[in-house]
Amino acid sequence: MTNVMPHASGFKASYVWPNAAFPFRVYHSSKKCRVFIIENIQHNWNWLLEWHDKIRDTDFFFVYCGWYHSPAFAREAHKIFELLKLQKSNFFIMFNSPEEMENFRPFEFQGDVINHNAWLDEAVTMRPLSGIEKKFDAIYVGRRSAFKRHMLAEKVARLALVAGINHGNNISPVPDNPAFINDTPLSPEHVCHTINQSHCGLILSAIEGACFASSEYLLCGVPVVSTPSQGGRDVWYNGYNSIVCDPDPEAVAEAVDFFCRHRPDPRAIRAMHIEQAKAYRTRFIMELQSVFDRFGEKDTDATKYFERNFKHKLRASYKPDFAEIFG
Repeated sequence: MTNVMPHASGFKASYVWPNAAFPFRVYHSSKKCRVFIIENIQHNWNWLLEWHDKIRDTDFFFVYCGWYHSPAFAREAHKIFELLKLQKSNFFIMFNSPEEMENFRPFEFQGDVINHNAWLDEAVTMRPLSGIEKKFDAIYVGRRSAFKRHMLAEKVARLALVAGINHGNNISPVPDNPAFINDTPLSPEHVCHTINQSHCGLILSAIEGACFASSEYLLCGVPVVSTPSQGGRDVWYNGYNSIVCDPDPEAVAEAVDFFCRHRPDPRAIRAMHIEQAKAYRTRFIMELQSVFDRFGEKDTDATKYFERNFKHKLRASYKPDFAEIFG
């Protein structure tokens, strides 16, 4: 058992992973260095508190932003680093938006905008399908949580609703009589088919992370109707593939109607997303190479290593054995 600092043991992070299994990946391990991928500093508070003094000088952490990293989030992360005397030079935050990076700038964290939707594997499931009839004006893929604001879609005529696990959030009401609503979880293939049956995809929250569903629409070649948001999904939007409208049911319905009448080329939408994702991946590879160079991994090429170890969404979720890793 490691020593817990008395002044740190009284600190409570705003949120920690409630389950034993959570996003954590040992991405690279050698005698020279180890590279980890974790999600959000605060969410890892419990194990950091217990094992911080066993982190090696040659351990490096890429931090995935799973939720909007506000100024308050940045201050809390800074507090954790102060309490545990963690080295910011051994952590690299992959921000979802320039705004998030600015929020962290006063605290001298290192990082860059590398939106986590870049880790969606374009070869997995989500793609334009040929010969599919458009049955729905819009689809909303998202857990039935209050922050998703489903009722902003109440004036959309032919609405498809696909809900995932709610993860304990407050339940959102949904519009009456949708054209489609799932009562059991759908396979990724079924979700892809339903997205392709829709003229556009909806994302209506004000604050969350970069939102995988938003980019899944785009990888399917389906344009997005979004409300203004914080969290980074909007970095993928442009005047061709999306409309960002007021958070009002009339405005949402009007934007949906536009895409019902004007159908952009699905192949072009998908290609735009993949091109941007590759640019973000290149930033990650460059930083990974600098880590290898810093710790003397002279025989490891970051590009080849990334290609060999790429996985959908990049991270893994399991119950880490911290005694084995850091003990």
